Amino acid sequence: MKKVECIIRQEKLKEVIDALRLAGVAGATVTEVKGFGKGAVRPDNFLFVPKTKIEIYATDDQVEDIIQAIIRCCKEKISGSGKIAVLPMEECVRIRTEERGEKAIL
Repeated sequence: MKKVECIIRQEKLKEVIDALRLAGVAGATVTEVKGFGKGAVRPDNFLFVPKTKIEIYATDDQVEDIIQAIIRCCKEKISGSGKIAVLPMEECVRIRTEERGEKAIL
């Protein structure tokens, strides 16, 4: 199991969520965030750019489809298109049913 986190441009959210649903993702958590990247030119006075963070719990088999769906929607030739991180996940428990592991994700 993995946790996939991505930071994307806010205007790409609907397109990404639609693509994730088509890829079989059962759910996601979305948070409005701010940050800066290497394009910040004034380190003493950073301009925090609004972005959107999406967190997805996924089976190992889903990860590559999720990555490709995000890339298809967000890849641009300018900086600031975003980042994707894939993290190992030791356990997942659905509170309502107490299902564990992949059953809690799907």
